[in-house]
Amino acid sequence: MNQDFRLSAFGVSVFLFLLFCFWAGLTQSLASDSDTLIPLYMGMTLASLALWGFFPNMGKTKNSFLLIFTLAILARLLMAGFPASDDVNRYLWEGKLILKGESPYAKTADSEEWQPFRDQFWDGMNHKDKQTAYPPLALLVFAGLNLISYQLWVYKLFFGVIDLGTLLLVIILLQYRKQPVRNSILYALSPITVIGFSGEAHFDSLYLFILLAALLFFEKEKLIVGWLLLGLSIQIKIISVLIIPLLLWKHKNWKILWMIVPLVGPSLFFWNDLQNLLLGIFHWGSTMSHNGSINHIFIDLFGNREAASKLSLAILGVVTAITALKSTDILKGSFIIFGALILLSPTIHYWYLSWVLPFIVFFPSLAWMALVMLSAFYFSAWVRFGNSGNWYQPIGYLWLQWIPFYILWAPGFFRGFRKLFWPIKDYRADTISVVIPTLNELANLSACLRSLQSSEIQFKEVVVVDGGSTDGTESVETDFSITFLTAKKGRGNQIAEGGRHCTSDVILVLHADAVVNPGLAGSILDCLYRNPRVIGGAVGQRFSGTSKGAILVLIEMLNDFRAKFHGNSFGDQGQFFRREALTALGGFPEIPLMEDVELSNRLKKGGDLVLLDGSLICSARRWENEKSLARIFQVLSLVLRYQFHRAFGRDPTKQFFREYYN
Repeated sequence: MNQDFRLSAFGVSVFLFLLFCFWAGLTQSLASDSDTLIPLYMGMTLASLALWGFFPNMGKTKNSFLLIFTLAILARLLMAGFPASDDVNRYLWEGKLILKGESPYAKTADSEEWQPFRDQFWDGMNHKDKQTAYPPLALLVFAGLNLISYQLWVYKLFFGVIDLGTLLLVIILLQYRKQPVRNSILYALSPITVIGFSGEAHFDSLYLFILLAALLFFEKEKLIVGWLLLGLSIQIKIISVLIIPLLLWKHKNWKILWMIVPLVGPSLFFWNDLQNLLLGIFHWGSTMSHNGSINHIFIDLFGNREAASKLSLAILGVVTAITALKSTDILKGSFIIFGALILLSPTIHYWYLSWVLPFIVFFPSLAWMALVMLSAFYFSAWVRFGNSGNWYQPIGYLWLQWIPFYILWAPGFFRGFRKLFWPIKDYRADTISVVIPTLNELANLSACLRSLQSSEIQFKEVVVVDGGSTDGTESVETDFSITFLTAKKGRGNQIAEGGRHCTSDVILVLHADAVVNPGLAGSILDCLYRNPRVIGGAVGQRFSGTSKGAILVLIEMLNDFRAKFHGNSFGDQGQFFRREALTALGGFPEIPLMEDVELSNRLKKGGDLVLLDGSLICSARRWENEKSLARIFQVLSLVLRYQFHRAFGRDPTKQFFREYYN
């Protein structure tokens, strides 16, 4: 294997990521340094993706957890000197009012009656003329932090530590759903959390912590605690009301009444002025706009912010209702609803993307990851402010941020919308079979079969389908029973023939030069059991060769990235699928080449796909025997050409087969 090369690539990625964090942490003022912060923010995003891609085999889950947590702590410590958001001035000052016996809801901050309470934090507040929109519990938290010390550092420390708690919840949810722990890197090392929470100290970190804790208890069917926590999350940030229909439709019982306790309790402290909270929310939502996307189009269309906000709210209501009725996965449903909120909101600050960031860990999206990186252009408003004193994001930067997102997002949106209406069926995942296509693979097949024999969970069937071998492949000796079939040459034809002879719930397709670890079958079945809407995916491969180690590790990373963020895997990555689900989608593609790409295309229509943690070792012989870069471009060319021909209903696979195996 290429563990040394992988460790080296990972080490370089760690160095670059921490270097970007260190450099960003030296920011003295957003008004003067944001032109430098934009590339650093993008660099952090790209380096964190490289960290995910090159993440080494740590042996035990505990070791992966400790490594990720250590990197997360280091990144956040490097943000200690980053300037806190001017929002924190409002946190401090409104917390001070409460400790003085005043209600922040009673008047706007610029009220002359509160002149005796003005101080340096009042001076640093923005929008003093607007009613506060923070819910009661958020204000009580601010007051409690002020009891520790009336200083900015208290908020930076508290929200940074809470953010690490959210990371812990993300990891717990990943383990509960039997998905790889390394996926938590997408949250742990995102510039949104590192800069937004530990640097600028936005209280959204507390909101995410309580929200994810609530969803975790809902996942475990502990509904009373789940509703209590959801009520608390509403008391921190009111947007959690959007997922009440989703959770209520899934859990139709009286336990929702427990949510009343946290909703009423903190509100009693401000009962006489509570109506002003709704007024504040209305004013912030309908009279201001910055960095929005769809809402900005509506503003241009109607020429009126209030009308645009009403239409956006109506669309959001429709999305919420459809999602509540059709989505069976509360994490996926929450992702859809909060994603719609971001796309329809009139104002989007970069840290608002944290509302969907934990869900990207479970449902990776190239579009949303691109938006995470391109949200760096948010700081262009600060550049303009520093140069001219005007807070405004130039239209060119808005296009750079949003247009790539919508180009990448549109295909997934239409596919996802169709999947909401896909018939929901409880596909079992109790048994698993293996199909192995062969052509003159006698030298490799024995090792593959021995690894299957060592499985901790017995495979129901092992079906070898030969395409006309002349090396005696059919004479392979095994210590357990296999089914040996013949079929027309071409992996797609052979795999389809093997699949017709399988009776198990799940089918794993292996190349004959692959070996698997003993726990692979259990990992696949556990993941499918915990994620009912996942209908297939890939194991993820690591190459056994070492002569071109650096190239091989790069290929492993690119393959993982494509499978993770685009849902397209290759056959040598160990593709697996629910047998009945694929049958409903048209069955295994009987084509001589590109069967793996077509399989991914079909599976994406009916459910979610997942990438496991690379516990499959395959031969690097073709990469070692040919020019690696030429082969990379050949594979890329074939895939792109196939997708192009497929869009027009053409099947070029016979020609591609001759070209590939020339």
